Amino acid sequence: MVSLENRMGYLARVSENAKLSAFNDFLLGEVNHIAPNHNSNGSEEIFYGVLKAIRNNSKNDFESYYNKKSKSKPSKGSPAPFVNDDFLIFSFIVGIMKFNIDRNWINHIISIRNRNSITITFENILNENYYSTSNLPEIVFMFLNIYGKTLITNDFSSFTFKKVIENVRLFENRSDFQILCSLKAYDTIFMLKEVPDKKKIDRLEKFNFNFIERIRYISWIVQAILFALLIYLILKLPKYNPEAIAYIEKYNYAFTIFGALGLSVIGNVIPSIRNKSQEIIMRIFGYPKELLQDFKDKRDK
Repeated sequence: MVSLENRMGYLARVSENAKLSAFNDFLLGEVNHIAPNHNSNGSEEIFYGVLKAIRNNSKNDFESYYNKKSKSKPSKGSPAPFVNDDFLIFSFIVGIMKFNIDRNWINHIISIRNRNSITITFENILNENYYSTSNLPEIVFMFLNIYGKTLITNDFSSFTFKKVIENVRLFENRSDFQILCSLKAYDTIFMLKEVPDKKKIDRLEKFNFNFIERIRYISWIVQAILFALLIYLILKLPKYNPEAIAYIEKYNYAFTIFGALGLSVIGNVIPSIRNKSQEIIMRIFGYPKELLQDFKDKRDK
């Protein structure tokens, strides 16, 4: 993807150009009234009208502009300038597909255009061949974003996003039409990146809760086993080490004091031991470090 500096500089230039600004707003889903200036030609006035008709979902207005332009019958030998106007042709294609208008005239216009990747993409859109590898996916994506979002699959979004990011020389092709489609496709996909299904999230949260609860039980069982083993060893001490028992009886009062203090210390230490043992078991079972840190933070609050 191009640098942010280049992107901002380009968009600043777009805002200073009425036609580019109008098309950019169209891709953004906005409808802005543009008063044609004295330098505007007939094709540009039709272009602005077509954009507005599509965004206002007005078939009658679109047909009015379309019928006016379709009276022109350019040929391969003498094509009119509007034939290679990507902005105008794209807007006509969107309207024709959206309002189900006869495609004979626009198919003829496409057939006499310069044969390049944009023309091939236009041709495939009219043939509803949206996922062809010969297309420029950013153009198809923006068409579908206007014409029918349900046709945009997750795979196609990912493919388009990848292609736009890989095109580090976007501004070098000098096609404002492709640049604007690429920038808007990137922004749209970035914002609409597939969000995990809520049911999946609920199931994962339930699994996480059950996992932590089971780890708590396992940790408690481990501590109980260790405590039972310690009691067992103490009970067996007279048999295996009678000298130690005699020593304890000799200083019984001191051990009574130490025992009381020890119980107090153990009472404070056991929660720490329990927490630490739980963390160790969670690590052994492969609990993610990030989630483990979140768990510790919530527990220590």
